[in-house]
Amino acid sequence: MAARKDTIERRPFLAAAALCVALGLACSASTLGAAFGYDLLADGAEDLASRGRLLLFCAAGVLVGLSLTPLARSRRLSVSLITGLLVLIGFEALAAPFIGSDTTLFLRDPELGWRLRPDGDDDWLGVRVRTNALGMRGDEPQVAVPQRVLFLGDSVVFGAFLESDSDTISARTEARLLDEGLAAQCLNGGVGGWAPWQERRWYEQEGAALDAGVVTVHLVLNDVTEPLALASLGGTEEGFQLDRARAPGLFAGTTWATALRRWRRSVRGDDPRIAAARDEALGVYELLRSPSLPASRAAWARHLDELGQLVAAIQSRGAVPVVVSHPYTVQFEVPGLWWPQDAVAAWCEGRSVRHLDVGRYIASARPDPLNAYHDAVHPNPEGTALIADALAGLLLGEGLVQ
Repeated sequence: MAARKDTIERRPFLAAAALCVALGLACSASTLGAAFGYDLLADGAEDLASRGRLLLFCAAGVLVGLSLTPLARSRRLSVSLITGLLVLIGFEALAAPFIGSDTTLFLRDPELGWRLRPDGDDDWLGVRVRTNALGMRGDEPQVAVPQRVLFLGDSVVFGAFLESDSDTISARTEARLLDEGLAAQCLNGGVGGWAPWQERRWYEQEGAALDAGVVTVHLVLNDVTEPLALASLGGTEEGFQLDRARAPGLFAGTTWATALRRWRRSVRGDDPRIAAARDEALGVYELLRSPSLPASRAAWARHLDELGQLVAAIQSRGAVPVVVSHPYTVQFEVPGLWWPQDAVAAWCEGRSVRHLDVGRYIASARPDPLNAYHDAVHPNPEGTALIADALAGLLLGEGLVQ
């Protein structure tokens, strides 16, 4: 009779444990995608599913363990414990697709604002990204290589939304040069959100030691506007990358911890002064359409000054700078918006610096240039292949790679 009573008392725990196991077995990237939609899983469905399975199986183990303790003899306490545990696990599993997850790929840096974590391995913008020991995407510098080309830039160079390292602009260019019989390692120094002032500091501190004979500087129009919002430059923001960064660790990666971080940031964002600063911030489209505005002229002058300092730093190390201008896709659609590329070309010509306008190259290479881009600025694999063709052609044509 006592054994039968113990079995009855354990049933709620065992039933809840069985439910957790069943949910854990059913938790996968495909089921989450079917239940919540792909758009809600921008931070990596497989990572969310893996964490959900782990939590559900751990909960099942805890419930089985509790069923063997004296706590199981109190029905009221049993129901309270099971309910509380299921609420915790339920929020973790069900809210994750809506809240998303932060990444461990970015580190706070006192000089640069942020940088990539060395030996990082995490999801970012829906794809799995790994970094080497130097905190760069792609292979580490090879010792026995006759020449190197270093790529500096933001998320376009880094390869946002590109699932394979081999699809990045640097890797594509290296493969293109190899097709021509030239062995040159192309190193990816791109970091999402970086502008020329950050690239210069990193190059002076670390990049120059990579001994690259050619350094390509990739410019995107948000390099002009986004730095104005950074607190370190008089704005109010830390940067999108830090807003989505977290420390390594199981607890820091939970949905509860992520929700708490997002709530704290939203409370800070409700500050009227911060909201007003955001409303007054200069945007890329405003810059393109209204270059004569005082804010546009000031931002552009600052951008060219930062570019000049970066180019000078590269030249002072004996390397050859190549400035590469990237478009926003709206420039393919609306006539008369190519003035930034023309201004950079004139700036480079006046200083005998080589320049490549990849936007116009892509527009001339194919009738549907928009299909070469993932979004308004980031090229897809087809786009990076076109950019690599143009860049390899310049490097070969100018004799910069022997």
